[in-house]
Amino acid sequence: MSFLSKYNIKQDQVWQFLLVIAYFFLTFNFFDQRFGHTYALIKAGLLIGAQIILWQVNLKFLIPSLLLKKKYLFYGAALFIITLSIATLYNRSEKRVMDSWRVEAKSERLFPFDAPEEEQNQYNRNRMRGENRAKRFFTPPKIFESLYNFILFSVVALLSTAYRMTVYSLKKENEATLLREEKVKSEMSFLKSQVNPHFLFNVLNNIYSLSFLKSDKTPDVVLQLSDMLRYMLYHTGTETVPLSKEVEYLQNFISLHLLKDDTLQERVKYDINISSHHLQIAPLLFAPFIENAFKHSHIEDEQNGWISISLETEKNNTILFNVSNSKPSRKISKDKEGGIGLENVKKRLTLQYKNKHILTINETHDRFSVTLELHTS
Repeated sequence: MSFLSKYNIKQDQVWQFLLVIAYFFLTFNFFDQRFGHTYALIKAGLLIGAQIILWQVNLKFLIPSLLLKKKYLFYGAALFIITLSIATLYNRSEKRVMDSWRVEAKSERLFPFDAPEEEQNQYNRNRMRGENRAKRFFTPPKIFESLYNFILFSVVALLSTAYRMTVYSLKKENEATLLREEKVKSEMSFLKSQVNPHFLFNVLNNIYSLSFLKSDKTPDVVLQLSDMLRYMLYHTGTETVPLSKEVEYLQNFISLHLLKDDTLQERVKYDINISSHHLQIAPLLFAPFIENAFKHSHIEDEQNGWISISLETEKNNTILFNVSNSKPSRKISKDKEGGIGLENVKKRLTLQYKNKHILTINETHDRFSVTLELHTS
């Protein structure tokens, strides 16, 4: 646990503290070179103290209660009144403190906006007349000095507003980014949850058919299914998987369908040429296209049914995938959930590979073809 988190100190509070320290030393050094240490310390302390009050009032009260609630007119009026009040109070306080210090120290130094001899003489005349310091506190300040201080305090007020709104905007942007990331993760999980049962549903249908026919190939199909389930349960929970794992899953999937009928091997051609096994790919991304090919090609037609699959990698971390299949002259509906897999993979590509993929779907009266160019880098 860090020191800041241990004592519940926010990072922006640390930056504000460092900014005040730097501002104090700059102000002190400016006046110290002209009027001495004591004057510089008093001046910097009063000036920065008043500006801190203005800064905090704006940050803690005016902005949250007015500006962030879109009460712009009230906020502008309130900020102007607060700035003018604090600047005026600072002028009066500084004059009173400086008058007291000059008399006690009998200083002969030059003060800004004042003529020291005239100031001392005026003070002596006031003292002889019996005027107390309370009256001098309410003496109208000099116009130039008052205007200068009001402008300075206005700049501080505007800087505090800019600072607060910048922090607010960054916080909202960060929250929006986190929400978008969570939304993408939720959508990806939902899409995967739809894809996996859909594959399982088709495979179980094949097993049911083989078992009904009492085929000797049933144990082999069950073994293929166990390998597929192992991949789906233990490897697809991550955002990406090694391409070699995905290829192994696809080969099991294709082999599973080929076990259904020995004659299918003559009508299903697939070519997998992977040179970059280290590439990472979203799990179960290609399987829905192959699933649709087997489902809608009417591959059982020995004369017209066919499927062609190819998968290869290029040197620039690009994956090229293509699957084509025949289309029967008469549309055959295999199940009511026919379009789920294809639509899901389109959404996943948009979510996970936005601007990094090219998906081309061509369809004619006797052919359906999908080409996917995927950039993994």
